[in-house]
Amino acid sequence: MITIRKATLKNRKAIWRLQILAIEETCKSHYSQEEIQAWTRLLKPERYDNAICRKELFVAEEHGSVVGFGQLDSENSRIEELYVHPGYTGRHIGSHILQAMESAAAKAGVKTLHLTATLNAVPFYEKAGYSMQLYRKYLLPSGQVACVLLARELP
Repeated sequence: MITIRKATLKNRKAIWRLQILAIEETCKSHYSQEEIQAWTRLLKPERYDNAICRKELFVAEEHGSVVGFGQLDSENSRIEELYVHPGYTGRHIGSHILQAMESAAAKAGVKTLHLTATLNAVPFYEKAGYSMQLYRKYLLPSGQVACVLLARELP
């Protein structure tokens, strides 16, 4: 059974490993190996500390293992990240994490939620009611990654 809860500092290495694996596996259909390497090279376990302590970082767990996570910045009305372990796609885990973040954002008074999606994730967000706002390149220290800005008004 999958449970969604707030992340703790003990989860940061599992989140880090999951994000790298998800990028390497699920994004390879839309991004080059060079883009993926430039992107994953920036990730470190300590990178999640601020989100865990000052924002809202949710994890999806099954049998004590992190199988997905999502990062919400309610103050800036943004979903900053949402990743699911490639072995768990198609089980609605991403949808459950997204619902948890939307609920938390609504409770915080957010009216419109914004996010920047990878090209492969756009259909997932459109199915969840998000609309494309802008196509752009996200600048990395060692290159660029194409992405799409989306938004959704919360009920």
